[in-house]
Amino acid sequence: MIRLPRSSIYDLTARLQAANSVRLGTAEEQASTGRRINRPSDAPSDLFEVHQLNAAMAEQDSWKSNADSATGELNAMDTALGQANDIIVRAREIAVDMASDPKSLEDRAAAAKEVRGLQESMATAANATFNDRYLFAGTAFTTVPFDTAGTYSGSTSEPSTQVAESRWVKTGLDGSSVFNGAADIFGTLEALATALEANDASATQATLTDLDTSTTMLSDARAGVGAETRAASDALDNAESLSTLFDSRLSQLINADPATAYTKLAEVRNAYDATLKVAGSATTRTLLDYLS
Repeated sequence: MIRLPRSSIYDLTARLQAANSVRLGTAEEQASTGRRINRPSDAPSDLFEVHQLNAAMAEQDSWKSNADSATGELNAMDTALGQANDIIVRAREIAVDMASDPKSLEDRAAAAKEVRGLQESMATAANATFNDRYLFAGTAFTTVPFDTAGTYSGSTSEPSTQVAESRWVKTGLDGSSVFNGAADIFGTLEALATALEANDASATQATLTDLDTSTTMLSDARAGVGAETRAASDALDNAESLSTLFDSRLSQLINADPATAYTKLAEVRNAYDATLKVAGSATTRTLLDYLS
């Protein structure tokens, strides 16, 4: 049997002790953190995929944030359009009632006063905001879109927000197309109020066509907002699903199975203890003796 010099045994034992010390530290860290990868050197072959997954999850977080914000703006738009529609419905009820005879001057004057109040409410709805942004000012969302006369000062272009890699949703509308389209909603309410103040049943009757058109305009706008809301909701659901998928894969790569981690820790600790025992021995036993 070939015997190794005492110095060679000590050198080999020292190298084994150093290697096992590193392995022990890694095993203890994995067991205590529950993670297989705590630094790039732990699994260099998996590092590229880990980076890809982290980047993909960050991107999905961005889409989720955008979709959530867009949903809030779209819901606020729908609420304002619903309020505007209720105003037109009430104005039409007044027009139908006041267009019929007999109605007194006092009756139409009282109705006119209510319509003037509806005009103010319509201006409030048309100038609705969300997070300090005017919803019906187009891309000029810091500008009050309508003055008291219903004149539009916003933009005809409309803002949008990216909620997925290839999907954008509107986060504001061109107010002129909503409130001054096929019918001028502000002008129609003004005409109704003026006709009532003049006690003019025929002129009151004449506003019904534009009031009906106004209802259709607002309904169409709400339908468009509803479609954008569904798109934002779908994007949010998709981003959440992808985040869950990516997180699951990342967990597979990074996290350590507890049972496996502690079994490995026990094995490495036994090997480390063995090297300590050898290092502390003053005998000249061969390496084969220790391995047998």
